[in-house]
Amino acid sequence: MLPSGPADRDSFNERAPGSRLGLKLVIVVGHQVQIDERLAQLGHPSTFVGGYRVTDAMALRAAVESSGLTRMQVESYLSRALAVNVVRRHSRGGADSSDGFHYGPAVRIVTGNYVTGKRRGVVDGVDFGATGSGGWSWGTLLLSSLAYSAAGEVLNCNSYDVAVHAAVDLKADKFICVTDGVSEMGLPQWLPLRDAEELIGQRAEALQELEADSNGSSPACKFTEHASNAVHGSVAEHEFDLDCWQAMGIPTGLLASLVACKNGVRRAHLVDARIDGGLILELYSRDGVGTMISSDFYEGIRPARQTDVAAIQELLAPLEQAGITKKRTRRDLYADLPHFTVVEREAKVLACVLLLPLGPSEDGTQCGELAAFCVHPSYRGAGRGDSLLDYVEQQARDKGIRRLVLLTTRTADFFEQRSFMLAGTAHESDLLPESRRSVIDPARNSKLYVKMLFDLHQNAPRAGKRIGF
Repeated sequence: MLPSGPADRDSFNERAPGSRLGLKLVIVVGHQVQIDERLAQLGHPSTFVGGYRVTDAMALRAAVESSGLTRMQVESYLSRALAVNVVRRHSRGGADSSDGFHYGPAVRIVTGNYVTGKRRGVVDGVDFGATGSGGWSWGTLLLSSLAYSAAGEVLNCNSYDVAVHAAVDLKADKFICVTDGVSEMGLPQWLPLRDAEELIGQRAEALQELEADSNGSSPACKFTEHASNAVHGSVAEHEFDLDCWQAMGIPTGLLASLVACKNGVRRAHLVDARIDGGLILELYSRDGVGTMISSDFYEGIRPARQTDVAAIQELLAPLEQAGITKKRTRRDLYADLPHFTVVEREAKVLACVLLLPLGPSEDGTQCGELAAFCVHPSYRGAGRGDSLLDYVEQQARDKGIRRLVLLTTRTADFFEQRSFMLAGTAHESDLLPESRRSVIDPARNSKLYVKMLFDLHQNAPRAGKRIGF
């Protein structure tokens, strides 16, 4: 979670984790697996009712032990220096320092009794013991799922619950869930908040219909109506009942992300913990490797629609007037619309590109032409052109295109820096299909640039529909 308010940011110093990357982090560590393992060692069963653990005295002991161990492990990892012999971490010591330097951990960690909680109590006749619902008190960096009540009791809370409270109360910019099973959810790379709500709502409605057909015999029946209403009800508050969503099979990370976004966090990210370096790739690559849920309208890449024609024409007009691209009438744009891709932000088209399949050239290679490539002058220099190019290159691969061609007179520099190679004068080149070559105006003397497209490695990230972070 990344805090955004000035007062909140003041509570994090320059040694905070990720500060050198422009981030200030709050890390919430869960330890359900470790508790289960410890209870198994003690010969004590792990008992869950709905989405919550029944925390008796033995389970609380296991929770405390597991929390301490996992917290120490995380602190140890964050204290490691780079494994490079020539790297020495040092800073100026005080007057009492013997050599003027002192050595310390790579990252300073702050922990404490910042998480408050209250007992879950007895629900439907089940006494949950020392299970609590966790809240957030004040700024810190490393939180566990243990909380402290006003009576000084230690309570075992759900780590997602703690994380959501912390994100909302800190007014975080981002809520990030690094968890197993994200890839199996089948989620797109970007989900607007309203689409995420609809996804969960549809799941609740489908389960309700299934239970109606089974005469309400499903064990999840008593939770489903509550869950369906919660999509537009209690989810709007940063309190959520895991029983409902557990019964529906909704991943807790997805629910927590939705709740965080509905309570002021602009963006939430779901990252698969099994991806090596997944957190860094999600935050610092153009398209990321996980799923992002956004409460604001996030900038994205999508196929052009009929309502975009006027905006595309406006984008291309200065280039046409300068003779950089050929003039396209509105009729031409409507005809080519299925092959246009645009970058949109807050209903404004910022960039466009045309990818036209040309068929095979004389050597049998399938060709596609890149044309009408334009980024609005006010939005250049932020990587949008690269993102759009990556995206249409992947589109071309999916269409079986292996030779991407570009006819240009004055914009070669951008494309040469991105592996397009000069291949001579366009109207004379047999690298183009005859059907395309025959309609080129020789008077323009356009140069032909070519980029060969190869299949990406199976595990290579594909170009997505979102830009930046």
